[in-house]
Amino acid sequence: MAVLADAFDPEHGALAGFATLAATASHFAQQQATQGLLPPEVRLALGRAANELHDIGLDLEEHLDTLAAARTPSTLGVKPPAPVPLVVRRHR
Repeated sequence: MAVLADAFDPEHGALAGFATLAATASHFAQQQATQGLLPPEVRLALGRAANELHDIGLDLEEHLDTLAAARTPSTLGVKPPAPVPLVVRRHR
């Protein structure tokens, strides 16, 4: 869960970084499209991607407290669950 909390961090997470990258690429593509170097569809696709990533971040924002709580270990002294095999071996 700590990986998810870090990835979805609204300021320094990977999702915020990708949204910023897509928005920056969209602005760059707009300049290139006005000069005829890129088709306008590229700029529109990058803009839609930036908007979608931003919207996903907003949807996850209400769950940030839960993800942050999963990042910090519990102080109740509860033992973590024991790992179990995902494949059941059959004995012959």
